[in-house]
Amino acid sequence: MAARRAARRRRSRRLTPRRWLPFAALIAIVVGAVMVSSEEPTKPPSAVDPVLDPTRLPSVNLDDAIATAWYCAGGTATGDGVAEMTIVLANDAPRGASAEVTVMGQDGEEATTEVDVPANGRARVTASEVLEADWVGAVVEVRGGRVAVDREVTGPQGFDAAPCSSTAGDHWYVASGATARGATEYLSIFNPFPDAASVSVSFATDTGPRTPRSLRALAIPGRSVRTIELNDTITNRNQVATTVVARSGRVVVDRVQTYDGGGEPVGTGEAAAPPEGLVSTPASPVRAPRWIIPAARVSEGVVTQIAVYNPGAKTAEVDVVLTPQDPKLNPAIEPVALTIRPREQAIVDLDAVPGMLVDTDLWVDVRSLEGVPVVAERLSFFNDPAPRTGATATAGSPLAATDWMVTQGGATKARTTTVQVVNPGDSSAQITVITLSGGDRDVLRSGIRLAPGDRRSLDLEGAGSAATVIVHSTKPVVVGSSISLAEGPGISVQLASPFPESVVALPPVS
Repeated sequence: MAARRAARRRRSRRLTPRRWLPFAALIAIVVGAVMVSSEEPTKPPSAVDPVLDPTRLPSVNLDDAIATAWYCAGGTATGDGVAEMTIVLANDAPRGASAEVTVMGQDGEEATTEVDVPANGRARVTASEVLEADWVGAVVEVRGGRVAVDREVTGPQGFDAAPCSSTAGDHWYVASGATARGATEYLSIFNPFPDAASVSVSFATDTGPRTPRSLRALAIPGRSVRTIELNDTITNRNQVATTVVARSGRVVVDRVQTYDGGGEPVGTGEAAAPPEGLVSTPASPVRAPRWIIPAARVSEGVVTQIAVYNPGAKTAEVDVVLTPQDPKLNPAIEPVALTIRPREQAIVDLDAVPGMLVDTDLWVDVRSLEGVPVVAERLSFFNDPAPRTGATATAGSPLAATDWMVTQGGATKARTTTVQVVNPGDSSAQITVITLSGGDRDVLRSGIRLAPGDRRSLDLEGAGSAATVIVHSTKPVVVGSSISLAEGPGISVQLASPFPESVVALPPVS
């Protein structure tokens, strides 16, 4: 049975060769350009073991790519739906790019629009202005430039944003979810190709694994999206993790989660309260033995959890390592030890961890000690008296890179933003912050020293309104960002998009 685990602890153990070999294996990954067409997959399903291919995660397109595609699902397009989708394209190049955005609905309807993405600038496309449909997916085919693509959603419960998927695949994993009172979870399965796909959907819940008969061979017609309201099948569950396997074809999977503020409290401490917010994040096509989450915090009115999902066939022994900013100045926190059986999920409530530092910024390192691949993400719920309200789910990163793009980095009157950087290596990194705004590419900050094992929130004062931010480092790092709304519920915490030629495996843990 899945359960919350925060009390049982284990001393941090040095990794023997048997334990660090799975991490070292990742170093052999070669990052290449994949020129994708929305009409036909360029490689067969499972041609590359997803456990050893974190390059399938969202990234900026290569400089010499003739054309690159992104897949954005998990949104509505009616003008007043639960998660109205907008697509955001950012271009880090001295030349402009063009994009063809095709929005597809549930019944085979589709419409296409062309958009120019200016040099060192951004463009936005509202899905409902292209096609009106209850639920939609979009294929974004870009020609030229150095472009990354995000999609954001807005609805009555709030706001969220995340990078679009840069691949279609045959295995997808969602590390968390809920269908308890006040919580509604939607699973959006998008088939951007002409041929029909067939998928099987299974779940890990707090009462055990489930594989509903109705979801064992679910047909997804070509060039359409199918959205499942999980509350109709997996009823009244506080914890739900999901695996989607394509039996034929390839698909893209997103999760939309809403909280209406009148349901079950989330968390175990004084901050526990019924959450309100909107979460919309892509599923992960990758399992990995190590995940880094750049930011976490426990403070008044804020509940933060780490969800770890083991969708495989072997038990995973996992350490959740919590490192405060300026680790030499703050006391160490004993790692949280988890034993996660096959097809189970564990939730760590950070406010229940012994020695947890309140009002201190942290980064999280999820380590599967025997190399059993898992999926990990951060959940955060913001309630009164926190300065903002909302809910967010943030994927961890199974890779590091020296260059990252934060598509929406600059603040506006309606939004505040932050960018976080973690240095997981054993030597100091020098950080340079570059902004793209109004066609200009400017160095905002340079010479920022980041010690090994430390994290920083970058000073973005002086960045242009709604600027895109490029983070360059002399050593591989992991970069995330957050956006919070000035009024109403809404917060997004997400990974940045790495530049693929700079991607490396996470260093082995010593």
